[in-house]
Amino acid sequence: MEDQNQVGREHWKGRSSSWTATAAQGLSTDDTLNQMLIKLAGIVAGERVLDLGSGTGDPAISIGLALGGNGAITACDLTPEMLAKARDRSVNVGLDVISFTAADMTSLAFADNSFDCVTCRFGLMFPEDKVAAAREVLRVLKPGGRVGYIVWGPYDENPPFFVIRRAIAEAMGQEEGAVPHRHSLGQPGQLSEILNAAGFSKATEHEMRYKRPVDDLDDYINRALIRGYSETVDKLDDEGRDALMDTLRAAFEPYREDGLVMMPNYARLGLGWKPA
Repeated sequence: MEDQNQVGREHWKGRSSSWTATAAQGLSTDDTLNQMLIKLAGIVAGERVLDLGSGTGDPAISIGLALGGNGAITACDLTPEMLAKARDRSVNVGLDVISFTAADMTSLAFADNSFDCVTCRFGLMFPEDKVAAAREVLRVLKPGGRVGYIVWGPYDENPPFFVIRRAIAEAMGQEEGAVPHRHSLGQPGQLSEILNAAGFSKATEHEMRYKRPVDDLDDYINRALIRGYSETVDKLDDEGRDALMDTLRAAFEPYREDGLVMMPNYARLGLGWKPA
């Protein structure tokens, strides 16, 4: 089963090859959450934005494009291997207002009062001291600037994660295991508590729910297997892999609407402002 302790440089370095192999080549294959973040965080042309935990480029590339050539986006991630893919994607979409920095979000290599906005999509769940990470964001924000943290909602409300995981566990005769660390901030109030403790003002939380249409179910499943279950799948022979794919296709049938699989996604957004 997938690693439960999804923290630390070595963990993400080890996963970088699978993530870069399955990443988009240019624009995001699912830009919904990126666009929600841009809108709710009020990102506009001319601003200087820092994106933490950028990985292979989301949401940094979407933010850079939204700036329309006027402003700057810095993509920051723990692993240079991930950022190399983000750089390739930015070239493919012709984005020239983006820069790249490898750094831990708890110790940022930026001066005080540097950015109008800081974003982080699915990264705050992983630092051991989340309040300290948020305080570091507070330091690099300009007075009156704001941060937007996206985290996954509860595990049981995110079928893209539990459908495959449960189906594989049952097919392989394994225990499903503990809830993955990615869902550790999914309960209402957790983000506001962190933001308030770090010194932000006007902390608010927003639900981010939508259904993602899956045009190619096999490709969707295979990307998930490569990212999270390669060790399990690599042990199977061709017959075993075919049988597993049949099991996984069947597991997605309850989410089919008018012939198309529609996957519910549930994330939460925490917004906070640095006092002016």
